[in-house]
Amino acid sequence: MIRNLLIAAAAAATLSVSAAPAQLPVQKTIPSGYTITPGQGAVVTKLETIAVEKRNEYYLEPYVVNRYVLVNDEKIAITQKANSQGNMITMVLATPVEKSGSYTVVIPKATFTYSMNETDNPEISWTLTIDNPDFPETPDLPDINAVATPATGSTVEALGSFSVAFEGADALTLSDETASKISVASMGVPVECVFTATAGDGATLEVTLEPGLILSGDYTVTLAEDAVTLKSGDNEFDSPEVKINYTVKAPLVAGDRFVVDKIRYKVLSADDKTAATTFPADEADYAGLTAVPSSVTYEDVTYTVTEIGDLTFSEVSGIQTIAIPETVTRIGEGAFWDSTITSIEIPASVTEIGESAFESCKQLKEFTLPATVTTLGTDVLYDCAQLEILNLPDNLTEIPARFAQGCVMLKHIDLPAGLTAIREFAFSECDQLADVVLPENINTLERFAFAKDLSITSMALPESITTMGHGVFYETGLTEASLPAAITVIPDGTFQCCTNLKEFTVGNDVTEIEQEAFFWCFGLEKITFGEKLATIGSKCFTLDNAIAQIECLNPVPATGAVFEQDVYDNCLLVVPDDALEAYKAAEGWKEFKTILTQSQLGVGAVEAAEAYSIAGRTVTLNIDGSIYDAAGTRVFSGKGSVELPAGVYVISCASRTSKIML
Repeated sequence: MIRNLLIAAAAAATLSVSAAPAQLPVQKTIPSGYTITPGQGAVVTKLETIAVEKRNEYYLEPYVVNRYVLVNDEKIAITQKANSQGNMITMVLATPVEKSGSYTVVIPKATFTYSMNETDNPEISWTLTIDNPDFPETPDLPDINAVATPATGSTVEALGSFSVAFEGADALTLSDETASKISVASMGVPVECVFTATAGDGATLEVTLEPGLILSGDYTVTLAEDAVTLKSGDNEFDSPEVKINYTVKAPLVAGDRFVVDKIRYKVLSADDKTAATTFPADEADYAGLTAVPSSVTYEDVTYTVTEIGDLTFSEVSGIQTIAIPETVTRIGEGAFWDSTITSIEIPASVTEIGESAFESCKQLKEFTLPATVTTLGTDVLYDCAQLEILNLPDNLTEIPARFAQGCVMLKHIDLPAGLTAIREFAFSECDQLADVVLPENINTLERFAFAKDLSITSMALPESITTMGHGVFYETGLTEASLPAAITVIPDGTFQCCTNLKEFTVGNDVTEIEQEAFFWCFGLEKITFGEKLATIGSKCFTLDNAIAQIECLNPVPATGAVFEQDVYDNCLLVVPDDALEAYKAAEGWKEFKTILTQSQLGVGAVEAAEAYSIAGRTVTLNIDGSIYDAAGTRVFSGKGSVELPAGVYVISCASRTSKIML
């Protein structure tokens, strides 16, 4: 946990203690409009709560972290709550003040806010009297000055011992109860310590603490009345109550924060003296910053800056480019997220870039990833809407998830030769990305890797690819496509909404096409199903009304086939010679009005434009071929012209098959 350093202003070096509590002068500094309870001059049996009311304000809001009030210069922590009307704050002291006497109470400035503009309160101070019969005032004593070493109000790195010299006394005597009458509290909250007390020279008390005070904070050491017996001449009397205030400001440890020249840092290692930049208290503090220093000195300790910490420049406006020193090895998560950075040069010292480091940097136009980076988070360039140039090192082996998703101005990318995997959504929603060449050894394309890349019209997939996720090419501009032989199941949504895709051949090793794989492929005209296809998922060809020819190479009809009615009415279904009856009986296939076998359509291959021509209802075959009507009956064969009645026909010239309507 990050510790808050509580540094108080130094109090007086000498603590005066008189024979009886002096009546403090009246100090009425309660600002106009405020009502304090118990207020100026009040007499109470103890001080446990303080109510603050601001006249005509209904927006009092307390700060609840590390707040305190001063009671006779002692800091006592408070908890705060606002009432249901919002015009009163009640402060509860961590430890009630119960000893009889006169007290000055101070509520420091900015303990709470008021008004809708969140105005900080001014300092409020007043005096009151505690008259508690259970805690009577100290009886009359000779004049005594208690002088502490280290002096009260001192700031120390740690406190393991202290001494109190009772000036005005000649000697002191300890009792068996002396150690038990010494206590320490941090802002009113008791701190567990074991005290050892010994008598020093003259009237000096030597005290050690176990454990010592090593955590940064404000502490008050209290010596109760009659902790020791003092002697002055022939007179002996009990010591008065003594309070000593110390601020422990321990050396910074990992997690502690400090500020130098408006930049806020976090200690990474106290031993190695390394630090990271971190987010500011106010983003405006970083506006206009142009460089991060390689080292920074705070309280005589020099720290090397090795990280641009998490969220350091997130949402910071007014920065354009920032020089990062060669000492930095890590750029943290969200380090520049949603900032106005326009360019960045990452030094070769950087080995790690965290998640979302440059996400939503909408002014960033160019990015070069150093070859030294071995750890790369997800979403690094997500939604960098102006990014045009992306340079990746040759040694990069995978593109993380959502790495450049939404980079709508990115038109081209050179992928490293050693790349083996592109993770989910890595280049999705890159509207202008068109020229993508996958390296030969890539083996994995995760889900939606190139989804919604409308400018991609083709992409050769190397045979090395063995794993594909869902929707890899969802809503792309593909006009042609094929899959590697190792892909035996076409994942769901692979080509969903690829409205420009016209023809596709399902490989002979594919056994299944998952749901919605070709959903909304409005332009799909021809598809060939391979020899092993057994299952077609739901909604696979929903709204694919343009399909004019389907060829099935498996003699066993695949289950799950469902096509649009327009397809059943107008498409030519071509099946193996010995499977005609099986397809005519199978659900999803028997609905086709035109089903022909492969032998009925012949063998060979020529372009339709060379094979035949049509004029009105006259069809001319330029080479030997056959014409079938919608029932599958041959109505013409050979070479030449024939006039046919209006209707749907299938022309087979060599192995080129076309469906026509006259």
